[in-house]
Amino acid sequence: MGDLNVVCLNWHNYLGRGAEYVGKLRRGVERHLTVPHTFREVTEADLPAGRRGWFNKLHLLEMFDGEVLYLDLDVIVTGSLDPFVEVLRSDPSRIWARDDWSYPVTQPRHGREATINSSVMLWQGRRDMSGAEPLIPITHGDQGIITQLFWPAGIGLLPLDWVRSFKYDVMRGRAPGPVTVFHGEPKPHCVTDAWVGKCWQ
Repeated sequence: MGDLNVVCLNWHNYLGRGAEYVGKLRRGVERHLTVPHTFREVTEADLPAGRRGWFNKLHLLEMFDGEVLYLDLDVIVTGSLDPFVEVLRSDPSRIWARDDWSYPVTQPRHGREATINSSVMLWQGRRDMSGAEPLIPITHGDQGIITQLFWPAGIGLLPLDWVRSFKYDVMRGRAPGPVTVFHGEPKPHCVTDAWVGKCWQ
């Protein structure tokens, strides 16, 4: 089994605090992943020009030959990541991700494409992303494009309680998951909850 790549994207110094967020994510991974791995920070210097923001995440799917665990910078790792890797290894033909909170693929709605959530993804080997470019002007975000290109046969859904949303789950009384996503607002550096301070250091 080859070395696992744990990948994050720090595009144009995320929130003006890129080094801080990368460092805290790296330390969270080290605390909660026993699988041998290499932590890789990807910046705009590593990517082709021409895309903006999180559309650059699409490049990551064609950059690595081995196993990849991708984590957004606005996540906190609070529990073991080993089960995530086990799921990938159970079926490496799929991209593994969580169903989206607002526009889930399991409950499609009219007027907006259904998507997976791309805050946490796992895959093995380079993916064919040649169909991505025409979709960028007409699709809402990178995760919509990944869904259109690979759903359903090429995507596996992670258990919902493995990846929790701070605003949709934790602020409504549910426990954090092994990974908690701070998509939208607030971001971790703005939150004073004790568990956030303990886990995000």
